[in-house]
Amino acid sequence: MINWIDVRDFVVIKHVQITFEPGLTVITGETGAGKSVVVDALAMLLGGRASGDLVRSGSERAEIQADFDISNLAPACEWLARMELNGEEGECTLRRTVYPEKASRGFINGRPVPIQSLRELGALLADIHGQHEHHRLLQRDVQRRVLDDSAGISGDVLALAATAAEVAHLTTELVQVQSGMDARRERESLLRHQVDELTALAPDPDEFQQIGEKYTRLSHTQELAQGAWQLLQELDQAEDVSASAVLTRAAGRLGELAAYDARLRVLADQIESIDTQLTDTVGELQRYCDNYTLEPDELERIDQRLRVLHDAGRKYRVAPKSLKSLWEDLAQDLLKLSTAINNPEALEKQLHKAQQQYDKQARGVSKSRSDAADSLAKAVNAQLPSLGLEAAKFRVTLQKEHADMRSPHGLENVYFELQSAPDLAFAPLERAASGGELSRVSLAIQFTVAQATPTPSCIYDEVDVGIGGRVAEIVGQKLRSLAQTQQILCITHLPQVAAQGQHHLRVTRLSGDETQVELEPLDSPGRIEELARMLGGVEITAKTRAHAEELLSRALI
Repeated sequence: MINWIDVRDFVVIKHVQITFEPGLTVITGETGAGKSVVVDALAMLLGGRASGDLVRSGSERAEIQADFDISNLAPACEWLARMELNGEEGECTLRRTVYPEKASRGFINGRPVPIQSLRELGALLADIHGQHEHHRLLQRDVQRRVLDDSAGISGDVLALAATAAEVAHLTTELVQVQSGMDARRERESLLRHQVDELTALAPDPDEFQQIGEKYTRLSHTQELAQGAWQLLQELDQAEDVSASAVLTRAAGRLGELAAYDARLRVLADQIESIDTQLTDTVGELQRYCDNYTLEPDELERIDQRLRVLHDAGRKYRVAPKSLKSLWEDLAQDLLKLSTAINNPEALEKQLHKAQQQYDKQARGVSKSRSDAADSLAKAVNAQLPSLGLEAAKFRVTLQKEHADMRSPHGLENVYFELQSAPDLAFAPLERAASGGELSRVSLAIQFTVAQATPTPSCIYDEVDVGIGGRVAEIVGQKLRSLAQTQQILCITHLPQVAAQGQHHLRVTRLSGDETQVELEPLDSPGRIEELARMLGGVEITAKTRAHAEELLSRALI
């Protein structure tokens, strides 16, 4: 469950820290006060999409952090252990920072992670039902996901989609092989010629650099020989004026003068050290001059090699040092193409094997969906009478797709259908349900799925829109019943639902020069006042307060 959440500089929130308790927590407030912002922050923390405009105006970044109790949530503990992200025993902390002009960052137990990791772990920690859930329920893919969730086969469907992608890829590749054999053979001939040419050339990036340096040296032979000889003369072999002679005289003279002033001995030693180093340098330079030879044949060979490499680079439109990389890529392309051309039967075998795997997986998914469709319909129909739909019937229909189609989602489409009255035929939800009916059917489905899900926390953001009166009170009771086994957070505008809360938070937008939002927990008198406001509108009377007290006392029975 969610222990606490800390939100800073997010939309209209400057700083809010909320501690949550087990059971049912209701969140209320005036329209536009910012009730849903807390849910938006939590959704983004759990891996939802983020954008720079969510950062509060004038702030450097938005930051959302929350702590979760996972002591009884084995899937989350196993996920953290597998990813080596364990934190405190039985707890997990998530953090996300959002910036106006750069990518957001995610953290799990203080360690940076990809946002996808927040999304994967978040799916195990909490389930969020938005205020437009009933409209999303009209989408076919949403209906299919609801059924798959209730059947517990979401992972199987993902695996099926991967196999379908492999089947599609192999099918395309085989068609290309079979329909473009001549063109492929021409391509193979070209590739083989290029690979053979580069193989004979045997380019190497290190060689290009090395022979380039050697070419520079050999092409400046005269300058090197003359320069070395001239330096040798100036350093040692010019009589009386060579550097060596000058240093020798200086060392001797300082040695004589040191007899009169000991301080000069240090300078004399330094001169002698320099003279010694110069002697070593002169020796190395003498050996360089003695061993220096002209290599006109080597220069010509290197010049020819460089021309060949540069010509090949121009031909293949790459830098000479990139020729080896190109050679390896072309050889790999040739290998793939040769395999496809010379052995299309291998592709057919791969395709047949992938198709068999898909068919096996799809049959398993279809059976699970068929079993779950009856169970889901039965459970939803059990919910409908208490939501004011006594005469309505709900069912899940599976419609087979074309036999040759291997769709990523399986062999059938999923349709949620409603019979709103006994004398009417079943029809898809978008045609059979009015706005109010759709809201209640959506709630019945949500309650049914929530009872079967292992997710420890469920957040409902104004999902009770379109209902009221007795049905609203029943919805509140159902939420309270769910809260016996799950932590439930519910943003609501209905006093009948709010009265059922075991804990009550009120959202207030503070007045002043700077827009701010405040959340405060309400005690019993505070709850009565808030329920009276929700019941009575502008003016709260004693009668309204009495009605609020009655709602609250009836909920506590």
